[in-house]
Amino acid sequence: MSLTTQFVTILTMLAGGMFVGASVDTFERFFHNRNKKSLLEIIYQLLFWLIQAAFLFYILYLANYGELRVYVFVALACGYASYRALFQNLYLKALEVIIRVVSAILRTLKKIIYHLVIWPIKSMIFLIFSLLIVVYKILLKGIILLFLVVFYPIKLVFRLIWRLVPKNMKNYLRHLAGFLDKIKNTMSKWKKRFNK
Repeated sequence: MSLTTQFVTILTMLAGGMFVGASVDTFERFFHNRNKKSLLEIIYQLLFWLIQAAFLFYILYLANYGELRVYVFVALACGYASYRALFQNLYLKALEVIIRVVSAILRTLKKIIYHLVIWPIKSMIFLIFSLLIVVYKILLKGIILLFLVVFYPIKLVFRLIWRLVPKNMKNYLRHLAGFLDKIKNTMSKWKKRFNK
């Protein structure tokens, strides 16, 4: 391995150590309110460190085709230590600013989407529903009116027929109607008693 390759590898691993330090702080910032004894936490940690290892091996592969030497681990540790000593406070402040800015942008986008998409759709659905109710009421009134208009001549014909019916026949029909009402009322009372 040439000196240039070794130098590039050391610089790459220093940067990789800094990246791991920043990644750990980012992970802790986003997952600080977690149950550290849960199975999900173990899965989170495992995935996190697998991703870190894969990333470090990838950049090592780009630098020296993946050859592991002692100075690679020393450079990683030095990069991590330099991040903790020199850049951690600055990075954490920048991270908080970025989180606040992104949160503000997302809140604004949420409001814009609500006012430009969701609210008009809800208003349109409400308007269509209201119009359907109005149309239904108008149609219902129209059908009732049509029914009254159509059956009014039939009603007149039946009244005329009723006037032509003999008086004793009218009395009989009234008596029959009263008898049928009594039977209906008696059946209703029995039904109520049976239900109790």
